[in-house]
Amino acid sequence: MKQAAKVLTTALAAAVALSNVSAMACTGLYVGKQASADGTTIIARSEDISPSDYEKLHLVVPHVDNQPGRVLEDINGFQMPLPATTYQYTMMSDYADAGDGIYPAVCSNEMGVSVTGTVSASPCEQWEEADPYVDDGLREAVLPAAVACCSATAREGVENLLELVDTYGSAEGNIVMIADQEEAWIVEIYGGHQYAAMKMPEDAVAVFGNQFMIGCVDPEDTENYIFSDGLFTTIDTLGLAVMEDGQYNLAKSVTDGSRSDSSNMRTWIGHKVLAPSSVGDYNTDTFYELFYTPDEKVTLDDVMAIYRNRYEGTEYDADQEGNEGVRAIAVSTTPETHIIQIHDDYPTQSAAVTWLAAGGAEHSVFLPEFSGITDTADAWKTDSATYVENSVYWAFKKICGLADTDRTLYSQGVEDYWTLQEAMMQAEMEAAGETVKALYAQDEAQGDAYVTALAQQMVEEQMANADHLYAELLTTVTHNSGLSSGKTPTTFEATTALRAAAEFKGYTVTWDAATGGITLTKGTDTLSLQPGNSSAVKNGTELTLASAPYTVDGVTYVPMSFIQSL
Repeated sequence: MKQAAKVLTTALAAAVALSNVSAMACTGLYVGKQASADGTTIIARSEDISPSDYEKLHLVVPHVDNQPGRVLEDINGFQMPLPATTYQYTMMSDYADAGDGIYPAVCSNEMGVSVTGTVSASPCEQWEEADPYVDDGLREAVLPAAVACCSATAREGVENLLELVDTYGSAEGNIVMIADQEEAWIVEIYGGHQYAAMKMPEDAVAVFGNQFMIGCVDPEDTENYIFSDGLFTTIDTLGLAVMEDGQYNLAKSVTDGSRSDSSNMRTWIGHKVLAPSSVGDYNTDTFYELFYTPDEKVTLDDVMAIYRNRYEGTEYDADQEGNEGVRAIAVSTTPETHIIQIHDDYPTQSAAVTWLAAGGAEHSVFLPEFSGITDTADAWKTDSATYVENSVYWAFKKICGLADTDRTLYSQGVEDYWTLQEAMMQAEMEAAGETVKALYAQDEAQGDAYVTALAQQMVEEQMANADHLYAELLTTVTHNSGLSSGKTPTTFEATTALRAAAEFKGYTVTWDAATGGITLTKGTDTLSLQPGNSSAVKNGTELTLASAPYTVDGVTYVPMSFIQSL
């Protein structure tokens, strides 16, 4: 039956308090190419860890030819011999002194294979006893890299991963997604040696928390599934089999039908946002399905919004009093979130466009890159457990830290600013896609050089924007913290560079050198404004701006609400 929010809050608070390792509060997402608005396949994941000051680096691991004798190893004793030749791949990783391995998080390789991992999950106690984890087995700490370095297709990536579990065992329960231009797979590792892999349907979507999700399966369908030897025998022997329409429901079987609200609610909100016709209010006893058809085609903006979701518009809104323990998708303990769009019509080397949000998606921006990059910006390589300048992670995490102090006052203003930047970058990346096709058709080196330079340019531009946003946000936070009793605090609204934003909206921008006046024109619409004056005129009608435009180093800044009104 439906549980009250207060009961859920108590349970979730306890769950959050007990979770202090990476991936134990991650959220996975999938959009099939037939379900997406632009025809791309999307796999995504947020990574969570406590405490929240946890720097992530972003690197390119180069292609290696004919160098036998190398190994990929983990601090728990796991050692995997590497092939003599390994592929180039991108990866996120923990900072060097984090002390628990590299944690590659998300990888895309030169063969067009992308891996996101992992979303941690646990079976029931009976299962853990029958299929115990292997202490020196495969962990999340190396898993995505182990797949990306040697897999030429998604299917091969799945097979390579499962062979590692067969050979070395697994130290954890994990959920992994692997995709290329042809297909996408989800892999669930239930224990030390048992697993299931499923080819994901192209016309469906999925959002899931830390819980096993693969439902009813056909053991005879070897085209769309791969099962470990002994999986069904173990289920039967333990008396855990849950049969529906003559098929094993794996998720219900290996968990003995259990679900935690902290994970199940995140799965539910995916349905609620992407397919509201499929669910009503949250029900703690409902085993929400992994795959479903969205009510409308899913856009990249929709996916980004999922990773900023805190149950707004529901009784479980995490920002409302009494819901402090509710585990939302967007939380302060997220060091990075990644979204991978795989384009069928792009060159294999740069088929994937990865969008990376450092410091948490809620108050950060998603930075895009093509998978063919041969290097990352220096600011992605800054390695420090404490704040340093010229670090992508810290540039955005410091904004997250301020905005998290009062989401009511600061979140919307920050999100509005980054949403505009993301819209402009999406348009730029779409145009760049055509250039990428042409360059790779002529010369692979030219294509690689172009996508590498473009990614670095994007980082530089958004880090400059982060400095601008942080300065304005810090000013507002400082103002509010110094208010005397009874004074109304200021709700944050950012300003943004006028020309770039207005031209993106389709306006022509001209300056009058004599008066300093600015005119925006689009079709029959004309707007005029003046730096230092909080009034503007649109088609003869006077408007009042939230704040007066101002100019610094030749750049005029206007309030976000003005740009949103265009």
